[in-house]
Amino acid sequence: MNEKWEGLLAVLSQMLSIYQAILTLSQQKNRILVAAKPQELETVTKSEEVLILQVGKLEEIREKLVKELMVLYGMRDGRASLDELTNVAQPAIIEKLEIFKKEFSKVMAEIGSLNKLNTELIKQALGFINYNINLLSQTAVGPTYAAKGQNNEQAPKRTAFDARV
Repeated sequence: MNEKWEGLLAVLSQMLSIYQAILTLSQQKNRILVAAKPQELETVTKSEEVLILQVGKLEEIREKLVKELMVLYGMRDGRASLDELTNVAQPAIIEKLEIFKKEFSKVMAEIGSLNKLNTELIKQALGFINYNINLLSQTAVGPTYAAKGQNNEQAPKRTAFDARV
């Protein structure tokens, strides 16, 4: 039984380390977005994907261990929950689980706020890019429909890249 608890604590420790690494990458991503360095952003994003896959595998192991512990303690086999297991765990294990819970909450909150900020930075960058593309190509969308009996064709506009073949 102790082996399962130790295994669960080891998995939680690994998961926390990976989430902390994801937090570090999110902070790097924020600096990269501000500095507008797309190549570095791609590298960080790929690193993040690898870590997310690792967390997914560890999450499966965690769920399996929690279910096994629930069976050992004769608990209902539903959604694998650490909160339910803390009711039957030894005090030393409960203390460690509470520490993990606090650390996970802190790291996840930071990741969440950074992701929101990074999303806003990306939206601003895309808006700027679209503005510049429209400015360079001088494309303005006119009305689709014209009054009855009138032609809705507009005179061709000059663009920054006015080329004829």
